[in-house]
Amino acid sequence: MRLGATDGDRAGRWCRADCATLAAIAGATVLTQLLFYQSNEGVGVLGFILRLAAWLRGGQMPEVVTWPAWGYAWVVAWLPSLNWVIVLQATLGALALAALAARLRATLPAYGTPIAILCVLAIPWHNLEVTPYPSAPAASLALLGLLALDRALAKGILWWASAAGILLGLAQNFRTETVLLPTFLGIVLYVLRRFVNPQIPSLKPMWVVIAVAFAMQIPWAQFYHEHTGRYSLTESNFGHVLYVSLGSNLHNPWGIEANDQGAYKAVKDAGYSFSSLSEQGNKFLVGLAIEKVKEHPSGLIGRSLQQLRNTVLAPFNWGEPRLGTAGALHLDVLRQELKLRLGVGVNVLKVRDYQSRGIALEAQKDTLAIAALVYQSVMTAVGSIVLALGILGFGFVLMRHEMRPASPLLWILAATAAYKLLQNILLFYTVNYLNSVYPLFIPFAVLSVKFIRDVLHRRWTKGDPALPNVARGLSTNAEAKGSRSPRSSAPAR
Repeated sequence: MRLGATDGDRAGRWCRADCATLAAIAGATVLTQLLFYQSNEGVGVLGFILRLAAWLRGGQMPEVVTWPAWGYAWVVAWLPSLNWVIVLQATLGALALAALAARLRATLPAYGTPIAILCVLAIPWHNLEVTPYPSAPAASLALLGLLALDRALAKGILWWASAAGILLGLAQNFRTETVLLPTFLGIVLYVLRRFVNPQIPSLKPMWVVIAVAFAMQIPWAQFYHEHTGRYSLTESNFGHVLYVSLGSNLHNPWGIEANDQGAYKAVKDAGYSFSSLSEQGNKFLVGLAIEKVKEHPSGLIGRSLQQLRNTVLAPFNWGEPRLGTAGALHLDVLRQELKLRLGVGVNVLKVRDYQSRGIALEAQKDTLAIAALVYQSVMTAVGSIVLALGILGFGFVLMRHEMRPASPLLWILAATAAYKLLQNILLFYTVNYLNSVYPLFIPFAVLSVKFIRDVLHRRWTKGDPALPNVARGLSTNAEAKGSRSPRSSAPAR
């Protein structure tokens, strides 16, 4: 009875802690919305989405309907205003992040508090969730899908696998960049099960997830075929992204600039009138990108190294402080100058425009803009540290048996984060592309800090040379099964 009461007390404490975490995350989300600027104007991607939504409601058909994916446009079309959309996606984002924190508290009980605190302070995630952009609901749905997949693999329950497939399939209909994620996870988990023993009884739930997620993408493939004449599980902007990514390195041999205008210009210069984001533009730009690479194969190495450098030095977007029109301009001027000096994520068009207007001196006198730049610079450095510690944590979990928990969750999170990192490096880098997986790095960063602290402590105290006991915080198979060690076989008193 005493053991049951203890378990009940622990469950009660965790339940209260989970509710407190959810409330804190919700508060941080609201605060992020108040402190940072999010454009609700119909420009950029949002402008395309608003036109798609108007068409879905019976309005005029846009020139391109195969980009962006239709998920966000349907939500905008169904809800009365964009504010409702933001409230919905922010609520979903808070619930998904709180669910992750709760699951990690159960998986890594010794680290539940620091993980929960870091989830509350996850500004990149909160900022994404209050921005009218399809990545927000896609990230939340995918995260919930990963948590459902963890349940399915740990317990072998196929209806959890079906739920995971549906959630990941819905995420794909908002951002088709996740369409290969289920298959990627299946391959990674298969390899791990063969060579690492990740404590996964059966991969049958994973195959169910892949099948269900694929089925969820069939309506989009049919829609794509109706408007282009061919089937596709993704959007029609692949050629656009591929071509623009060749300009990531400022000194690339092709003279390509890493911006959308460069892709538009390439299509127009070839004498075509169609959009670079259309199916015709996709085919043309894919062919043009291949030709460019054949001309200068070595340029692909420089481009990829630059993308890697960008990703490592500025992996996450920490928000745009609300400064007013002039202050926001001055902040961007100062930021672009700093990027130019560092050679990271430079927007050539903006730099050229600001230099021609000669507003750098005026920006350098704006105290609030300078303070905002300091904030962004410091937090960008913090983001790089979190990324580095997270990747280090991946290695610890992979290489050290004592740091592997019984739950498949950490393997799933690590594989998903690696998937997004590869996309950033191989396709195209933008500072907010990794915001959707920022929470996935948190548990690994915490494990890395604990490991490093134990190593330093052991050296300082010249104590026992045994390995740092990071595994104390992990829920093991023996604990999960309620087994006891041979030494504890005496009856409890």
